[in-house]
Amino acid sequence: MKYILLLLYFLLIFACRQNDVIPNSVIPPDEMGKILFEANMAEEFVNSYVMKDRSKNKETEMKREYEKIFFIHNITEQQFKKSYDFYRSHPEIYKSLMDSLDAKAQRKRSDVYSMGAFQSR
Repeated sequence: MKYILLLLYFLLIFACRQNDVIPNSVIPPDEMGKILFEANMAEEFVNSYVMKDRSKNKETEMKREYEKIFFIHNITEQQFKKSYDFYRSHPEIYKSLMDSLDAKAQRKRSDVYSMGAFQSR
C-alpha cells in the first residue's frame, strides 16, 4: 500500500509539472510579454488620441494597431490568440507574465516621472 501511495504521489507531481510546460507552438513568455505591453500601449493610444477624431471607428483603429504589432513580431492573429488562451488557462504562468508586465509598466512610468514630464512649471 505504501508503494502505491508513493507511486501516485510521483505521478501527481509529474502531471503537474507537465502542465506548466510551454508548447513550441505558443509564443515564449518574454516575447508574449513584449506583445502584450505593446498591445496595452496601442489600446491606450487609440482610447486617448485616435478616438478624439469622431470620424474614426474604434474597432477598426484597434484592429489596425494590433496588425502593426503582429507584423513587428512576425506573428499571426491566430498565433497570438492561441498563445493568449494558453497563458490564460495556466494561471501560474499567466500571473508571472502579468507581474512582469506590471513591473515593466512601473519602470516606464518611473522613467517618465524622473524626466520631469509631470513637474509643475
